[in-house]
Amino acid sequence: MNENSYNQLNRFIELIINYPVNLTAIKDFEEASKSLILDSIYPFMKFIDLKNNTNFLDIGTGGGIPGIPLSIIFPDINFTLLDSIEKKIKAVKFFSKELDLKNVTPINSRVETFSKKHLEQFDYVTAKAVSRSDILLEYAAPLLKINGLLFLYKGPTYRSEEREYLKKAMKKIYFEIIEEHYYELFGKERHFIVLKKNGKTPSSFPRKVGIALKKPLGGI
Repeated sequence: MNENSYNQLNRFIELIINYPVNLTAIKDFEEASKSLILDSIYPFMKFIDLKNNTNFLDIGTGGGIPGIPLSIIFPDINFTLLDSIEKKIKAVKFFSKELDLKNVTPINSRVETFSKKHLEQFDYVTAKAVSRSDILLEYAAPLLKINGLLFLYKGPTYRSEEREYLKKAMKKIYFEIIEEHYYELFGKERHFIVLKKNGKTPSSFPRKVGIALKKPLGGI
């Protein structure tokens, strides 16, 4: 990480914790640096070698987590930050402008709607604190290119329950788990899962808005 990236990350913390619309419950600078920034970038700096000039989608970005920290660390990757809530995307646009992030495109849309016009356009997809693993897999599947990668940030429940849902779902839409990283960060159990898309997503996906939540592929 160079000095400019470090300064941008610090500036982003100031912006998000002081933004007039409440985007995070964390208002302490040090805690935000741990929970919002380091928790977002650590697995990519530790485990993953991303390629430049690729397209990266952050689903349910909220106030830009993890998309904005990642876009600062990887300035040669194109980031699309997607969220269905307009006021959150308005904030992301403000942050991107203030930080002069040329590699960020904020989009206000439901993921199911966005997928229909952007099939197989992304090399990488991620989501943080959005939904259960099998649901995230379904959201990502139509958007990823074949051989593209999905990155999941997960906590303690991944091993105890979510992994089984994920294994059931990935058989239905041609994914495989290629890496599973367990680590502790600031005393918290973390899991970082990397999945690869091995085949074309069936034409029945994306399903209609809300169906992935009501009838998840991994079961109830």
